[in-house]
Amino acid sequence: MSPSQNAPTSALAARLILGGHSFIAQLGNEPLADPDTQTALVQACLDQGLTTFDTTYQPERVALGKALAALGRRREARIIAWNFFVPFAPDTPAQALGGPAAYEPHHLDQMLAELQTDFIDHLVVHAVGHAAKDAGQLDLARSWQSAGRVGDLGTWHPEPDFSRQFAPPQTNPFAFMVRPCNVNTPNAPAAFAAAKQAGWHTFACSPFVRGWEMDKRLQLAQARQPAASSDALRARLADHMLRYSLFFPHVDRLIVAMRRPEWVAVNIQNAAAGPLDEAQTAWLLDLRV
Repeated sequence: MSPSQNAPTSALAARLILGGHSFIAQLGNEPLADPDTQTALVQACLDQGLTTFDTTYQPERVALGKALAALGRRREARIIAWNFFVPFAPDTPAQALGGPAAYEPHHLDQMLAELQTDFIDHLVVHAVGHAAKDAGQLDLARSWQSAGRVGDLGTWHPEPDFSRQFAPPQTNPFAFMVRPCNVNTPNAPAAFAAAKQAGWHTFACSPFVRGWEMDKRLQLAQARQPAASSDALRARLADHMLRYSLFFPHVDRLIVAMRRPEWVAVNIQNAAAGPLDEAQTAWLLDLRV
């Protein structure tokens, strides 16, 4: 039995982070949850020990802020926020959601108002591809941190060479990184190893790639096992994809989106099974599409 199988459920829950895409319609394969269901989802997370919440896009911050305010449980939660500021409607096409923008002085008050809080626990400084702007937004984020309004700073999708720039004894402004880690990320091993060498906490994301990509794998599994139950295959696939990412080498925590409160207990239970064995890994990797 692996050590993870003996770990308390609450410790495993703490390794999971609720993904912000739980609160928008565009990047999943299930219908958008209504506000009451979103509040119930946040409550289920807090009740079961999953206490960190990711918010990439502006509507995600608004939704999480409303849910935590309705529950009166902000102080139990830790929030991740990003430099994405475009508001959009539930029917906005995914390709029109907008990308990251360099932080400006007014953005902190904007994010705090959307989240209905006075402090952001983890702030991602997502590069915008402009050297001067990226340096400026890091300086600004560090000033917010010095003022006690922001906790840890993080970076998005660092490649190994970038991470090594901050390995000891170099000055390191970042405490964590976020990067996809799933069956479609062949460069993940080197990237996560380099991030740990830099001393960062590593947050993996996108265990299911995207919901529609998971559906493609389900169709392939059904074609190969036509006698198997569709529900059973979906549950097996979701379990294996989650555990593949969560127990990947050098991954500390996993951001996973959920749109139903009942998925919280299911994902925690799946995590309690520990790393995939060789046969489970082979079955999953054979379903690459």
